[in-house]
Amino acid sequence: MLPLLIATPHTDPYGTALICDVLTAYRRDLERTPDIVQFGEDDARWLTAGLDVERLTASPAIDGGAAVVAKRRALRPGPLFALTAEMEAAGALTLAYTTLAAARRVWDRVDRPSAAMAIFRQARICRSFGATQVAENLYSYLFSYATRYRLAELRGRALVGKGILRTLEGDATAAYRWYAKARLASARNAVVVAVAYHGEMAAALGDQDFNRALIAGWRALETSALGSCDKAGVMVNLGSIALRAGRPVAALRAIKAALRTTRHARVLMPAYSKGALAAAALGRGAMVDRFAGRLVATAAAANFPLEELEARSELAQAYAQLGNSAKARRLARAARRDALELHLSVVVRRCDAVLAGTAEPADTVALSAPAHRVVLELERV
Repeated sequence: MLPLLIATPHTDPYGTALICDVLTAYRRDLERTPDIVQFGEDDARWLTAGLDVERLTASPAIDGGAAVVAKRRALRPGPLFALTAEMEAAGALTLAYTTLAAARRVWDRVDRPSAAMAIFRQARICRSFGATQVAENLYSYLFSYATRYRLAELRGRALVGKGILRTLEGDATAAYRWYAKARLASARNAVVVAVAYHGEMAAALGDQDFNRALIAGWRALETSALGSCDKAGVMVNLGSIALRAGRPVAALRAIKAALRTTRHARVLMPAYSKGALAAAALGRGAMVDRFAGRLVATAAAANFPLEELEARSELAQAYAQLGNSAKARRLARAARRDALELHLSVVVRRCDAVLAGTAEPADTVALSAPAHRVVLELERV
């Protein structure tokens, strides 16, 4: 079963527990999220597409006719990648992985770029599961595959993946090296440069190096190659750092730019809470209320409990900063109760500070000259 893979990834370094048929994959996703009866109204469409791919690629005739099979509508790379991305976003990770694995049976023979992208997506899925050793092996294989077939972008993406794994391990120094190697290995492909700087920003944030995070995030944006969701995520992070630097105008402009860029709930919730903090710092109570209302509506329609609790605790901080202690304490009590159940110590500490009427201690950012220029740019966004 899939939970065993997550619990003991080193016992299954090649992800054999993920190899299954489409219907089994879907059932495993449902078992992994027992509180959700279905992932959404698109379940039937996903299953139909996955079964079509499985049927086409499981045929014994594929050995002699891979090129013919690859022309079938169900195996068109663009629509299929978009479909599996929907599955990923909704949490149907095994279904996405299995569908991509089936498509690779054909793409490995007749469409090497699509096969390489499928490997990259599978590695990302394993990373989401927490099966980091499987992801590591897939990134290593992708690097070799992309080198063999001269696919510079995917060669770089493989090394970005290595950097992300080091970031998750808390080894920022090693992560920076992988991101730099990725930019070179890709011949400075714009997409790879963008995602490498995005990764560097995440590593710097984890290392509390806020100046480096500001500069890397801005460089990622300057490429104009990030997808809308990633671009918005970078803007939210830039806004958060600007808040720490005592620049709420820059923070608010960055947050508003993020909100114009994406409608993904996972990005919207932190954007609303950090927007509320920036508005509170500027004494704009009505704006805090508007951000709060949007946050509540978004959380009610989504299923991202970690992001929701983080955002709710920051909203409590915003009301405390405005001097509305009753609302701040009410929000903090509710968020603290839920955070305790999920063992979210950072959220609990933040709520405790609100309930105690004290400011949560936070590192202040002394801006370097390059980082200061980034903040000035944010104020003009």
